[in-house]
Amino acid sequence: MAEETEACLRYFQIRFRLRGKDYAAAEQFFEEAIKETMEHANAIAQQIRSLGEIPILRINLSLGGDPMRLEAALAEALDVEQQALDAYKDLLPRVTGDPALQEFIRRQVEVETEHVQGIREFMHAKATVKLVAKSKSGP
Repeated sequence: MAEETEACLRYFQIRFRLRGKDYAAAEQFFEEAIKETMEHANAIAQQIRSLGEIPILRINLSLGGDPMRLEAALAEALDVEQQALDAYKDLLPRVTGDPALQEFIRRQVEVETEHVQGIREFMHAKATVKLVAKSKSGP
């Protein structure tokens, strides 16, 4: 739960560190990422409660405020999503024997895999746009 909440806070901050065209290009991406990470944190908290426990949230996070380029923002987002994917993959063998929890973690692995792939595709699309030369209008 803490990882998802931390990711939400990171995305919230990154979004405002982008400027101009970079902000416009990634605003929707980061808005959706903020929403999804909070949904994931909530789902994890619900799973913890269903096991009769109370969710505990410990986050030690300090985020810079310097402007950031789109490429750096996407690289950080990719790192955040890859860490979440790795954490869920590491957790999966430890929930063997609890079918409901095992299914939940499997779904999270699938979702995080899609997020990692989506960020890579977004990064590739933005890199491709930069490589395409502007056409010159001529007679």
